[in-house]
Amino acid sequence: MVRLACLATVLLAACGGATPPATSTTPPAPVTEPSLPEPAPPALDLAKLGQPCAADGTCAAGSCVTYHGIAGPRGPAFTSCEVTCADGKGCPDGTACITVADGPGAVCRPPG
Repeated sequence: MVRLACLATVLLAACGGATPPATSTTPPAPVTEPSLPEPAPPALDLAKLGQPCAADGTCAAGSCVTYHGIAGPRGPAFTSCEVTCADGKGCPDGTACITVADGPGAVCRPPG
């Protein structure tokens, strides 16, 4: 009788104490579409570098830079469309970094 009670206890412990399998609570990663590459920036019209900015401050090439000529702040302010290179940034292909001392400073311009 003792053996039967031990057997019943072992069977109950084995069957009744079973735990359900663990389940993940992490949601599956979302499926995303592959991203397309960024469109290339429009080609820089090198002939428009150094030209005066439009009245609204826009440029067909580069960014509008305001500076004073050889007269300094007592003289008039000038503007030109430039790609600056004073901060160590490289210049676009077909241009080189030059310094226009009485102008916009270090800018990228086509050679010649």
